[in-house]
Amino acid sequence: MTQGNQQQGQQQQQGQQQSPAQMLTRALSEIRRVQNLLELNYPNQADAIKMQREAGDLIWQIIQSMQQQQQQQGQQ
Repeated sequence: MTQGNQQQGQQQQQGQQQSPAQMLTRALSEIRRVQNLLELNYPNQADAIKMQREAGDLIWQIIQSMQQQQQQQGQQ
């Protein structure tokens, strides 16, 4: 098994153990990494950068909403 396949297998196993909020946080991290790469290496790709930023912002809003719901449930 190659290293890439091992990493993919580990990620799949981790995905089964992670909460939806944890998976969204991981997705947000990857989106931000791509956004940073685009900004640094392809600054003329304004549309792609904008789409990455919007996707990241949307996921961040979902994460915040989930955290607020968890806090409200914990207070009840």
